[in-house]
Amino acid sequence: MRTPRPLLDCAPVALLVAALAVVALPARANVNNRLDRDVRPTFQSIKLKLDPSQPDYSGSVHIDLTVDKTAEAFRFYALDMDVIRVRLSSGASELAIKTEAGDAGQMFVRPEQPLAPGTYGLDVDFQNNFNVRANSLYRVKSGTDWYCFTQFEANAARQAFPCFDEPEFKIPWQVTVTVPATSTAISNTLVDKESSVGGQRTVAFQRTPPLPSYLVAILAGPFEYVPMRGMKVPGRVVTVKGSSRLAAEAARITPGIVAALERYFGRPYPYSKLDLIGVPEFAAGAMENAGAITYREEGLLLDPAGAPLVQRVRLASTTAHELAHMWFGDLVTMQWWDDLWLNESFASWMSEKITNEVFPQYNQTVREMTGRQTAMATDARPSTHAIRQSVDAFANIDRLFDALAYQKGQAVLGMLENWLGPEVFRRGINAYLKENEWKNATAADLWKALSAASGQDVRSVTTTFLDQGGLPLVSLETLPGGKVHLQQKRFLNYGVEVPNPTSWKIPVVLRYSDGRATYTQKVLLGDAEQTVTLERTTAPTWVHPDADERGYYRWTVPAAMLQAIADHADQLTARERVGLLSNASALLDAGLLHGDDFMRLLSQFADDRQPEVVQAVLDGLEKVNVTFVRPATATPFAVTVRKMLRPTLKHYGMEKMRGEPEAVALMRPNLLTTLAIFGREAEILDWGRTTARRFLNNPASVDVSLAGTALNLAARDGSFELFEEYRTRFETAKVPGDRTRFLTALGKFRNAGLVDRALDYALSGPLRPQEVFTIPRALTEDDELRQRQWVWLRSNYRAIVRAIPPYYMPRLPSFADCCREDWMEEVKNFFSMPETNYPGTREELAKVIDSVSDCSGLKEREEQSVTRYLLDPGQGRRMTGVTPSP
Repeated sequence: MRTPRPLLDCAPVALLVAALAVVALPARANVNNRLDRDVRPTFQSIKLKLDPSQPDYSGSVHIDLTVDKTAEAFRFYALDMDVIRVRLSSGASELAIKTEAGDAGQMFVRPEQPLAPGTYGLDVDFQNNFNVRANSLYRVKSGTDWYCFTQFEANAARQAFPCFDEPEFKIPWQVTVTVPATSTAISNTLVDKESSVGGQRTVAFQRTPPLPSYLVAILAGPFEYVPMRGMKVPGRVVTVKGSSRLAAEAARITPGIVAALERYFGRPYPYSKLDLIGVPEFAAGAMENAGAITYREEGLLLDPAGAPLVQRVRLASTTAHELAHMWFGDLVTMQWWDDLWLNESFASWMSEKITNEVFPQYNQTVREMTGRQTAMATDARPSTHAIRQSVDAFANIDRLFDALAYQKGQAVLGMLENWLGPEVFRRGINAYLKENEWKNATAADLWKALSAASGQDVRSVTTTFLDQGGLPLVSLETLPGGKVHLQQKRFLNYGVEVPNPTSWKIPVVLRYSDGRATYTQKVLLGDAEQTVTLERTTAPTWVHPDADERGYYRWTVPAAMLQAIADHADQLTARERVGLLSNASALLDAGLLHGDDFMRLLSQFADDRQPEVVQAVLDGLEKVNVTFVRPATATPFAVTVRKMLRPTLKHYGMEKMRGEPEAVALMRPNLLTTLAIFGREAEILDWGRTTARRFLNNPASVDVSLAGTALNLAARDGSFELFEEYRTRFETAKVPGDRTRFLTALGKFRNAGLVDRALDYALSGPLRPQEVFTIPRALTEDDELRQRQWVWLRSNYRAIVRAIPPYYMPRLPSFADCCREDWMEEVKNFFSMPETNYPGTREELAKVIDSVSDCSGLKEREEQSVTRYLLDPGQGRRMTGVTPSP
């Protein structure tokens, strides 16, 4: 992109002199470097001349302004573009102005006379380069054709055209584009009028309802369209040329998701049309542009000959997430980025609910717990942060899109719904939408609506989870007479200290049994400790501190009670069994559970008949491998894995069985991989080689859900010839899922020379920006491979940053995440250099340092305990007990 420079005004002579008299304006006093509110936009039109086959484009914008209070100057955004002319008018009169480019793309306008309250017009002509890293307004070549797409969240609209690029400025937009006659154009609304002259097509779109700039969409190219029928508004799946044959599944499932959301919200889909657009180069998974949702191609376009179940589940849940945004985020928009979670947490929570309603066979309500655990793991470390925090307009806002903004907020909303009751919660949500439709809102507005619907002080509960970092640990002990004693404190990994104690108001739901039936009881734990009398028994057989695992807290009970809960697993829900194992993994990190006891729990649940529970066991075994297994213990670990999982494999089988639950097909590839790699199961490794060859010879002969697993396993000891065959298949793939499958498999070769060849290919091959990390991310099996991943990043840093989307930049320290502290000093030094210290990097590096410290400490603390378990033939004995709290 071109570097910013002072604005040049092409107005009449008297104004030209004034415009060229660039002046230094005083530093603004507004909070967090945000634009002033005294001069605000009320409408913006955009006119662009776009030919994606060319490197640049031109355009103009007109912005209606309202001045609420006398203003000596105002600002808007125009980052990294050539601004040719700026005009400010009042009615028919043009005003003399002075202009200057400021920091972070902010452009200053100072009129010769202060602006009195009233209405004005701002017109800007500009030229710009297309972005080429899947950000802002960028161009892409697919086949022999050129396209352009937009990705403006969080603050990249300012790089595409001049605008007031902050979410609070939610206004109507009018988009007009001129494109080559062979192309069509797409925006947020239906086409208003269209004309063609001299090989150019001009498309004017209808005015949008109020939108923030980050939700505006502008796309052009020779698209193909597949209609979506059964909705109250026009709908299409949009693809690049030659890919429309892959759109059938998206067109089939979307109307049902829209209908389910309309039922929940009690109001129709808010926009005049709905396009789902497959984008060949796309950094995120999908983006909720109002009426024009963009996706990575592999997330939207599925092979009609057979797509893996995991792709179909992802399509359903992603579509539910993005469509939920049409109400929560688009219809009602956060006022500022400190409430990003209002968008993402709610859409994630709603995605689980709607996917589970429309596609109950996917068991999404259990599967989503994986993300919840990721958020909790983040919150157990000192590098965590509050979901709601002060956000500077000049900061890297992209770094806010993390597990806390999505999964923590989702879990907190689920906890609130469980506490208030589903129907009460729904009434509060819909009252919030009605009160704030087409406007901006804050978290306080949501708490107000939920409190009014429930009669509870919701804000006093939620702020303890959202306005401070961390999460609570609820400890439970039973007392005589049917009483239980609850205590709370901050949950932290072993040895971690934080300066200030924190407390929460925790909606705790207990599940307990009297030996005949199970019961639940709600408790609001607001004090450091509290004694509760159980309502249905004086002698509980067991008490689970988090019924259905809906609370956002960790929990601990004495060893005997934990064993009793595990022994009555048949009385627990699937979520509770998954949560039990995930919670045990966290207690291991915190020094509240020994490694051998963790292994015993995994063994006890390994043959569970719920596939998601088996998946939690597999996750636990992966943690044990990364943390504890060394060459000396690799063989006994393999024996233990085979002993645990062979009965499970015998039950579920290596191939799909007629009539089996779809959740089995989601778990089976991971079961086979764990047995083959950690368990060194020769039969499965042989299966991988023969199945991969069958797939390469005849893809239709192999269950597509297992094809990627077979290719990955065959690669482990694969030859140079097999590597080249995978590479060729990747480069010639016609289906996005095939492209991803073969690129991932290229990262699974373990011959040292082929590992280097694969890493070189990540930068030298014909990869798209979002694909650069696919191969190196496959090198996470052990610390030796992770170190090679890190060396690759360090050695190729400059080439990598030129290739990847800016969104990925602050996340680069994650390549150093491992279980060895001895090279952390090198990592810290590397990311302290000016050229590597990208905004947001420091925060991500802190997370990595915490993660490495936790893993290293756990290895030192519990390696002997785990090793004893692996070497002890009496592995089935009961738990030995919980260590004292540090």
